[in-house]
This record gives sequence, C-alpha cells and structure tokens, in this order.
Amino acid sequence: MRHAYLTPEEVAEELKLSRYTVYEMIKRGDLPACKIGRALRISRPDLDAFLHGHSPRDAQAAPPFAPAADRRNSPRTNDIYFAGSHDPAIDLLTRMLANRGITLLPAFSGSLDGLIELYKGRVDMAGCHLLDRSTGAYNLSYIRCLMPHEGVAVINLAGRWQGFIVPKHNPRMITCWEEFFSGRHRIVNRQRGSGTRVLLDFHLQQLGVSPASVPGYDHEVTTHCAAASAVLRGEADVALGIESVVRGLPLDFFPVQEERYDLVIPAPLLRQERFQILLEVLRDPPFKQAVAAQGGCDVSRTGQTIDRLF
Repeated sequence: MRHAYLTPEEVAEELKLSRYTVYEMIKRGDLPACKIGRALRISRPDLDAFLHGHSPRDAQAAPPFAPAADRRNSPRTNDIYFAGSHDPAIDLLTRMLANRGITLLPAFSGSLDGLIELYKGRVDMAGCHLLDRSTGAYNLSYIRCLMPHEGVAVINLAGRWQGFIVPKHNPRMITCWEEFFSGRHRIVNRQRGSGTRVLLDFHLQQLGVSPASVPGYDHEVTTHCAAASAVLRGEADVALGIESVVRGLPLDFFPVQEERYDLVIPAPLLRQERFQILLEVLRDPPFKQAVAAQGGCDVSRTGQTIDRLF
C-alpha cells in the first residue's frame, strides 16, 4: 500500500528529480506540502493531483517543467532548467548557484533523454556523458545527430571515472568486464538512455554476452547514488557507477573507464546573465576544488568550451 504522506526525498525518487528541485517546487507553491511536527510532508492525493496536472513525455521520467515559450514569459528569469545525467557535481553546482541568486532545477533523466528534452525546448541545459562506440569519443556525435541545426556550446563539467561499485574489499574479486558479465554476480543497472547504460551495453556487445544471462540486468535505477545503495543493501553484488558516490560508504571502487561529462547549452542563452554567472561558478577555483574533493574527478577542463556546434 502506498504511504499517505511522503518525504521530499521520497517524492524526488518517485519523480526522478533531485531533492533540491522538489524543495524549490514546494517553496514556489507548485507542489503542496504541510508540516507534520517539524518535518515537511507531501500527501499522496496532492502528489497525484500534481502529476495529473502535468503531461509527462513518457511514463518513466520527464521533467515536469513548463514549455520554453512559457518560461520566457515568466517574471522569474533566474531559473535554469536542467535535464540529463546524474552527477553529485550537479547538486554542488545547484547550491553554489543559489548563493549567487540563480535557481538550478535539475531532473536526472539520463544523458540521452536530457539531450532530447533540450532539443524539444523543455529545458535550458543538458548534461551528458555518451560514449560513441565507433570512435571512443564522448558526446559530440550524439549532439550533432540530435541537434543538427541547433547552435549549442559544449562546456565541460568534469572528467570522471566509471567503474565497478562493490562491497568493501571486493569479496567476489570483480575486476574486469568478463567477470562482471560472468553470470555469477547480481548487478544493478542504470536506465535506458543513460551514459552509464550505453557504456555497459557497449561492453556487453563487445563480449557477445546476452543480457538475459546477466542476473539483475533488468533491475534499473536512475542515479549513481541509487546504484551504490543497492550494493550497500545487498540487493546487488556489483554496479557500474562513478567513484564519488562511494566516498564515505563501506564500499570499494574499481575504475574501468575514464569519461568526459559535458553541459550542453543553446548558444543564444550564453549571453544571458544567468548563464554568465553559471560559467563564472564553473571556472571558480572553490567550485573546482569542491568537485575534485568528491573523488574520481578531473577538473583540469572544468568550465572550458569543448566545442561550439552551429
């Protein structure tokens, strides 16, 4: 039976949003909430009414944001709507932008869906780390394919390592893709369209392994944190994810792939003050230091323009 009242964190998990987005929706009055004791709670009927008041792109995950044309007519000009891949650096960016008066509203919908949402004009910025299987390069071929006639700037957020998230001391000794896909270990997978899923499926294909032979292949979660939690709770023996989410947890990490996480921004928006502030934050040494401190991140190109596609 579904609970009558949910915490903001439970709502964030159900809507596939960050908890900061949920708190901002509550603050702005978009999502009704009440206080029970000292804690905020959202009633199930209010959440259902909110969901029925929006038209998600699909049943799994679509950011409940207004169309771009409606946002341009909004008196609030300090919002940045984001969709794309999950990374703790996005949560960090959200907090640092808030200190500068900018509200970043992230929906973690996966790399591919983030680019689709940007193409459809439903968000202002996308985040992706998509491996081109034919070249080994990241992101640009997908962006050119999905937005061939759109002018966009590709700005680096960070380099990072993908790897195997395993229990402490790696008791099953999972250190290679062959062992990962051996069928002896339960995995937890990321959703279709995520960059992590693209990487996993690429190696699955390279080894000629059937997904049906991998226990847990259909067990999907939408964030790296959720994947790490599944391993921590014993629901899976291993997950593919990023190093920063295991910091402070009784888990270990075995790196297997270095990748580039980029932000994709329509070129005309870069002239706006909100995006000028975003670029300033990305290039600010304290932000870079905070991202590097999360672990497994290369900030040498953070804030740099990787390419401009016109």
